[in-house]
Amino acid sequence: MRIHPIEPENADKQLKTVFASLEKMYGTALNPLRVLAHKPQAMRAVMQLYAAIHEHSATISDELKELISLRIAQINGCRIYCVPMHTFMLHKLGTPEDKIRSLVRYATSDLYTDAEKIAIEYAERITVPATTVTENLFGRLKAHYSDVDIVELTTVISTLNFWTKFIDALEIPLDDVFKEVPASG
Repeated sequence: MRIHPIEPENADKQLKTVFASLEKMYGTALNPLRVLAHKPQAMRAVMQLYAAIHEHSATISDELKELISLRIAQINGCRIYCVPMHTFMLHKLGTPEDKIRSLVRYATSDLYTDAEKIAIEYAERITVPATTVTENLFGRLKAHYSDVDIVELTTVISTLNFWTKFIDALEIPLDDVFKEVPASG
């Protein structure tokens, strides 16, 4: 790890509250957020964004958000933290192993719906620098998702691109809690 994390007991009062909620949710304060805590204003802002993108959506499932997150992690090479963490979260959601394993081949897989395929393609186009979101792709996206959904998807994708770059650049290690495969929920 290139930057030592802030220990929860050494954080300011507001961050201690954030760390306590993370402990409750994940069983740990999460290494990336402990590093980001060096800049408390950024950490608080990221936590608000994180809460917004992980708010329940009637049209964009938690599973789809995690599949998109895992695909971005694969593309960006965030293999030490992001790939195992999002794989863990997919297992926790009860996503079948064959669906997780076939993610890199989603476009030709029968395990993915047309709506999931277009959302993952959209994520890839935003993530891979040499590609663009064409009018054709955007039209296909609009056939499955509302404007609100597209803004939500774009926010999830952009946020995950931030995290993969942040975690990889600072060589943040995986939290132990994500090293075990949870029982399917």
